[in-house]
This record gives sequence, C-alpha cells and structure tokens, in this order.
Amino acid sequence: MRRHDLVYLQRDAAFATPCAAPGDASWQAARDWIAAGRPLVAARQPPGSERLHLGLSLPLTQQRKRLSIDVEAKAIARIEQPLSVARCCSRLPAAQAAVLTRLAEQATACGAGLGVFGSLAWEVLSGEAYRHADSDIDLICDVATVEQFDTMLAALQQAAGELPCRLDGELRFPDGNAVAWREMAAQYRQPSAPVLIKGEHGVDLQPVQAVLAALAEACCHA
Repeated sequence: MRRHDLVYLQRDAAFATPCAAPGDASWQAARDWIAAGRPLVAARQPPGSERLHLGLSLPLTQQRKRLSIDVEAKAIARIEQPLSVARCCSRLPAAQAAVLTRLAEQATACGAGLGVFGSLAWEVLSGEAYRHADSDIDLICDVATVEQFDTMLAALQQAAGELPCRLDGELRFPDGNAVAWREMAAQYRQPSAPVLIKGEHGVDLQPVQAVLAALAEACCHA
C-alpha cells in the first residue's frame, strides 16, 4: 500500500477518527461511505504504528470536510491504484479532458504511470459534487528512470500551460518518495536547491541533485 492508493474496507469495518465523535454527522458520513463500498485513500503511515492511516474527503454538501480514518489491517478488503485519467475524463469539459488524455498517452509512451487523486477522483468515486470553478486537478506520476522523470516533468509543464485550472500533483520514485512536480520544475536548474520530499512515513528536504542521483542509482540497481 502506497500513498494515494484506494483502500476498500470490509463494509462493517470498525474505524476511529480524531475528526469526529462517534454518532455525529461527519462520523456517520464516514460510516455510510464505508458501508456503501466506497474506498478511502492511503495516507502517510507513521513508523511503528499498528493501525493504518487512511483519508476521506466529504462532498461539497458537507463542506468537503477531510477526515483521518484509522483502521486495523484486517479491515482491508482490497487495495487498488489511483484512478486512471481515462476513468476521470467524463467529469471534465472536453478541452480539459483532451489535454489530460494526451498527457496520459505521453506517460504510457515512456513507461511512466499516471493516476488521479484529489477532488476529481473523489467525484468520480462517489458520483457526488466535489469540484468548483477554481478546483485543481491532482495527478500522481510514477517514474522509474531519469529519462522518464525528464519526459514527464516537461509533459506536466506543457499540460499545465494548456489547462484553465491549476495542475498539481507529484512525481514519485520507486522507493515511494515523491516531490511536487511544480516545486521540482521551479528548482530543477539549481542542483543545490532544496525540495520537499514526501515519503511513505515522513517528509524531508533534499537538494535537487541528491534526488536525481538517488533515482539514477535506483535505475542502475533495478
């Protein structure tokens, strides 16, 4: 299980959340969500924790309240990767869908992975309204080589320039570490500049050159 993965629980799974007291409206919304067979999203896992940390964002009708959900591993029914671009395009205007479709084709051509998370994914998963006129589109792009990294960083920049909304998201490496693609694009020409690395268990600041060196080394040992 990695961050952004879709985690389906047993429909009667017991859960805890520090965001709502048992029985109140938000807690009941989470209970109903799980009982309906809808997935939660894998969050960063604290080292040594015996319980799994998942996330749920509620629809616009509930102010898109975000809930942190803790469960035991035995409550998991199955885990799936983030939604594909193709599955999400029907929720977008045709022009935006065309930009993302081309981006997905570029990812496929170079062997990178591309998934959707955030409000667009929640909307597709639930069929309920999450997005508004200024909503971002969030993508997780998995790269395994420096060549894929360079290709997709350029492709993301091109797509961002063609979309009327903001295109956010992360470039993720084989070890699970990820960096916001916009931050990397801004610092890419400055090898010693620090970027925030988002890991499966924590966050860290590393210089650009160290990030790319680690990716190159991982490729050599693959």
